[in-house]
Amino acid sequence: MKISNIINGLFINVGIASCSKIFSCTENNTIALTFDDGPYEYTAELLDILKKKEIKATFFINAENYWTDLPTDKAKQEIIKNQYSAGHQIASHTWSHEIPSSNNEIKEMMKKFDDFLEDVIGKRPKYFRAPQGNCDDSCISYFEELGYKVIQWDTDTNDWNKSKGVEERVKLVKKFLKKEWAEEKDNYLVLMHDVQKHTVKEIMPWIIENAPFDKYKFVTVAECLGDKDGMYISGKDAQTEDAVNNVDADTNSNNREIGDNLQNVIPNNDDTNKSNLTSSDAVNSFKNVIYTVLIGFILLYISYSIMVNN
Repeated sequence: MKISNIINGLFINVGIASCSKIFSCTENNTIALTFDDGPYEYTAELLDILKKKEIKATFFINAENYWTDLPTDKAKQEIIKNQYSAGHQIASHTWSHEIPSSNNEIKEMMKKFDDFLEDVIGKRPKYFRAPQGNCDDSCISYFEELGYKVIQWDTDTNDWNKSKGVEERVKLVKKFLKKEWAEEKDNYLVLMHDVQKHTVKEIMPWIIENAPFDKYKFVTVAECLGDKDGMYISGKDAQTEDAVNNVDADTNSNNREIGDNLQNVIPNNDDTNKSNLTSSDAVNSFKNVIYTVLIGFILLYISYSIMVNN
């Protein structure tokens, strides 16, 4: 194997290691409610519920999912406008709830979605969540090179899990959230789905009545991460040609078509698994130091070998 290939491979690994999986908030005493897969027929009612307590939430939306005619239906697009005007954060969940197989296709798909959202609210999203949370390190690294912050979660309500009946699901979600909030963690990044009828009509009204509003502030994901630059990127040219050209279009990530009864299990935000943005950056910095040291030793060894052989 050529020495140049070894060195290039090492630097590629360093780049992948530096990507950030954002599972949790970084601002203390915050709760970020997030809703995936919408908008849908229950979303307008959800906005009314959130307004009662002046809760700001984050919606990871698709252009074609439960409503396949959303890109052409101006009346349905009004829901997105209402989300935005109410101060909620609108973020990308891909165009049609899947990640294409090649980076070129991903780039085209994300631009298509961003163009759509900009046509509706005049803004391009800076935040992204993969369908099912299914995005490995190389996938995350690519989306970050395109300029997105990739968001996961640390508090999964399992409102999506169709292995149980609706009544049992609602009961379990209430029990789960009550237990989580009783632990009084620093913060919570909560996963829910506004396409689920029981989430809007039963779980959210319960949250309004039982959430610890006296101890936590309900904020958007950008706010819970202390992102002072805001939730969006303005302008169709915000994703620069340099940023796009720096990405290797031949690198592939797996195609992911997502069923609505599947969801990845993401680590909880407990003492044994704190995966918030701050700790993630610290771990990545440590990894980069290790990689740099290893590269230094390898380069010294290669140089020594060349000298001996000569």
